[in-house]
Parts: sequence; C-alpha cells; structure tokens
Amino acid sequence: MLELVIGGVLFACFAYTGMGIRAYYRRRKELFEQYVGFLEYLKENIGFLRSPLAECTIEYCRGKKGEFIKILNEYAKMLEEGRMGREDFEKLFSSPYIDKERKRELCAVFYGLGKVDEDTQIDNLRKARAVAEAPLEFYRKKYATTGTLAFRLGVVFGIAAMILAA
Repeated sequence: MLELVIGGVLFACFAYTGMGIRAYYRRRKELFEQYVGFLEYLKENIGFLRSPLAECTIEYCRGKKGEFIKILNEYAKMLEEGRMGREDFEKLFSSPYIDKERKRELCAVFYGLGKVDEDTQIDNLRKARAVAEAPLEFYRKKYATTGTLAFRLGVVFGIAAMILAA
C-alpha cells in the first residue's frame, strides 16, 4: 500500500513538473502573441481613430488576461503618472518570460511611443511588428516542441517511477 502511495506521489511530481515547463513556454508564446496584437491595435488606433496612447492601452487590455496584459496595465499607470524614464521601462519589462535581448527591444519600442509624429509612429510600429515576428515564430515552435515534449516526458517518467516504486 505504501509503495502505491509513493508511486502516486512520484507520478504527480513528475507530471506537475512537465506541466510547469509546458506552461512556461505557453506564457512566453502568449506574451509575444499579445505584443504583436497590441502593435497592430496601436497602429490602427493611432492611424485611423487618433486615440490617446493611455486610452488605447486601457481599451486593449479590457477583458484580457496574461503576462503581457499585466505589463500593459502597469504601462498605462506609468503613462497616467508621467513616469517615462528608462529605469521605469527596465523595471516594467522585468519578467521571467522575457529574455534580455527581447527586453531591450520592448523597452526601445515602448520608450519611443508617443514621442514622434503620427506617420513616423505608424512606421515605427510597422517595423517593431516585423522585428517581433521572428521571436513569435520561435516561441510558437518552442512551445509546440519543447513544451509538449516536457509534459509528455513528465507523464512517462511519472509512470515509470510509479512502476519502479511498486
């Protein structure tokens, strides 16, 4: 009986670890999907509707969840409070799901928002979206391969541990 309990606990640990790894890769993928979606949304709203930046950000976040949405909500607060220093942006994009290179890119894009005329801003957003396509595809592939593999291996190792414990 004790072997069965130990086997069940080992199975749960391995499976949970696999699920955690898969969730990490899913969050990275979702973060960049929302980032690309936000760039498109901004490009549309700045070009056609001429909405203020804080208003666009809050409207985009309405009804959505995710790591990038948390970042955008904090960004909207920064806009309202007038905190627009480089240090503020460094702190804003301090997330375990954003690596250093992508953090610099995101900081540069967000630091430049609202500081140039409309046509230049739309062109900058178009360029930022083009740059964001490569990491987005990379994270999608990483989730499909590594994330899924980690989950499956967690389950398989859990079953193996259960068998060995029994």
